[in-house]
Amino acid sequence: MIGIAAAFFMAWAIGANDSAKAVGTAVGAGVIGFKRAVLIIAVFTTIGALLGGSSVSGTISGLAGGLSSGEVALTLLSAAAAVTVASLWGKPISTTQSVIGALVGASLAVGLSVDWSTVVRIVLAWFVSPVVAGLLAIAIYFVYKPIMRRIKCLKNLELTQKWLVLLASAYASFNLGTNELANVVGLSGSGVDWRFFLAVSLAFGALTFSREVIITVGRDIVPLGPTSAFASQFGAALSVTLANIFGLPVSSGQAIVGAISGLALYKGEKVNGEVLIGIVKSWVRAPLSAGFIAYLMVLLFSAAGF
Repeated sequence: MIGIAAAFFMAWAIGANDSAKAVGTAVGAGVIGFKRAVLIIAVFTTIGALLGGSSVSGTISGLAGGLSSGEVALTLLSAAAAVTVASLWGKPISTTQSVIGALVGASLAVGLSVDWSTVVRIVLAWFVSPVVAGLLAIAIYFVYKPIMRRIKCLKNLELTQKWLVLLASAYASFNLGTNELANVVGLSGSGVDWRFFLAVSLAFGALTFSREVIITVGRDIVPLGPTSAFASQFGAALSVTLANIFGLPVSSGQAIVGAISGLALYKGEKVNGEVLIGIVKSWVRAPLSAGFIAYLMVLLFSAAGF
C-alpha cells in the first residue's frame, strides 16, 4: 500500500510541476486558458502512458535493480517531496532528475553498486537536450514563420497559429506520459490499468498545483507570441522524443527552457536572466536534494527494521 501511495504521489507531483512544460507556452501566449490546458494534459498524457515509454521504463527499472519494494517506495516519496517543494516556489525543476538522484541515494544507503555508466549517459543527455531543443526550435521557427507570412487573412492566420500551438501542446503532453510518467511506471512495475490511474493522478496534480510553474515557463522567461510558442514547444517535444528512442529519461523541463531561451536569443529578445539562473539552480538542487532525502529515509527505515 505504501508503494502504491508513493507511485500516485509521484504522478501527482509530476502533474504539479512538469505539466507546465507541456502547456506553459500555450497558456503564456494566451492561446488557451488554464482549464483547457489541463484537459489537454489529461487526455494526451494518458494516451502517452498507455502507448509508449517502454524503453524509458526499462532504463529506470534497471537502475532500481537490487532495491526492495519498500526501498523503491521511499525513493518515489523522496523524489516527489523534492518536486512538491519546488512547485510551491513555482520552480520548473526536473522530476526525472529527482527520480535519478533518489535512486542513486537509495542505492548508496543500502550499499548497492550504482550503474554509473547508465547514470553518466543520462546526465549527459540532460546537458545535451536543452541545446538540441533550442536548435530545433530555431530551425522550426526559421521554416514556420515565412509560411505564416503567406497567410493574408488575419482570421485564418490566428486560427492556424492557435491549432498549431494546441498540436504542439498535445504532442508535449503525450511525451509527458511516455517519458516522465514512465519513471513512475518503471519503478512501480505498474501494468496498463495502473498506468491509466497514474495518468489520472498526474492530471489532478496539474489541475490543483501547476499554475505558478506554468506562469514561470510561459511568461517569466520571455514573453511569447503564438509563433514562438509553437516553435519552442514543438522543438522541445521533438528533442524529448529523440531521447525516448534511445531509452534516455531526459527532462522535458530542461528541453522547453532550452527551446524558449535559444529561440529568444536567436530573435534578439531579452531573456530574463534572473529567472533563468533560478531555474538552472533548481535543476542542480533537484537530484541532490532528492538523493539526500532518499539516502536518509532508507537508512532510517532500515535502522528501524522496516
